[in-house]
Amino acid sequence: MRTPKQQPGPSPVPPAPRPGATRVTGATVLGGGAAISALTFVGAPWWVVAIAGALAIVTPGTILFVQAVVPQDSEHKRDLWLALIQFLERRRRTSRNRR
Repeated sequence: MRTPKQQPGPSPVPPAPRPGATRVTGATVLGGGAAISALTFVGAPWWVVAIAGALAIVTPGTILFVQAVVPQDSEHKRDLWLALIQFLERRRRTSRNRR
């Protein structure tokens, strides 16, 4: 008599990415490159082009970081906002007590 084999469970399906997430980041990256090109074309000072370049790098990175860190489920997002509000209220109370 053979021992029964354990049947494999259902394979986990990864959650689908949000439809607008890649469009926002892509538009930001393309917009930054277009702004730098336009500034260079019109002969803007080097420091203006440098600021635009820094913003073109930092802005998409910030958007991607926020999309990765902030939960997309509405219940979890609500809990995150409530925790932030409570933290700010406690901080405000402690700063009032120090005065």
